Amino acid sequence: MKLSPPRLSSAIVAIVVILFGAARLAVADSYTIYDLGDDNAHGIYGIDSAGDVVIWGSNGCGSSTCYVTYVNGVATSDSSTPPILSYDDGTSCGSTPAGFNASKSVCNNGWIGLDSLYSPNGDPNGVYLGTGSGIDFLGRGSADQVFLNSVGDFAWADGQDEEMYVAIRDDSPAFAAFDFSPKQDFDPAATTPEPASLLLVATGLVAVTVAVRRRVTRFRDLAE
Repeated sequence: MKLSPPRLSSAIVAIVVILFGAARLAVADSYTIYDLGDDNAHGIYGIDSAGDVVIWGSNGCGSSTCYVTYVNGVATSDSSTPPILSYDDGTSCGSTPAGFNASKSVCNNGWIGLDSLYSPNGDPNGVYLGTGSGIDFLGRGSADQVFLNSVGDFAWADGQDEEMYVAIRDDSPAFAAFDFSPKQDFDPAATTPEPASLLLVATGLVAVTVAVRRRVTRFRDLAE
């Protein structure tokens, strides 16, 4: 079956529309998760509005208690006294989201971080983070300590693995079209095509359409 130039143009436009529509089906938040070390004789002191996490330890810094500040998972400073930061640790949640059986939870500015065991909705046991419109599975384990700032950065101590973690929310959401599987083993969410990439594809398709129409017109003129 041959398509005339007008029909070919319409088909390509339809494909572009479908691509843009599919990308908007599911917009999920993505996170970068950092391991802050083991929690033996250590614990989380707090998280600030920038996502920096302060860990306390029972020794070091020349005193009985040491406070170490982590920026994007890297220890940047330590002190024998708690650093003066803009702490933004959230508050206790009024209620657990429907379908979750949370043993620990913390809320802040519409965000919620929690650990859930034996949920009635059948979701796996582990740590979750998100908003009322969608809560993402971060990984298996527990959240014995929970800290959350107002932009959705979440720090927790995993008592099962005896490790501490922080999930830093990426600046912009990643498109998760056609991928509804939960993130496993603390892997950051995979990045899928952004609108700019789709626009580039659409521009290329339009250029191909113009070239095809010119060639068809040229052959028709030669035939006449």
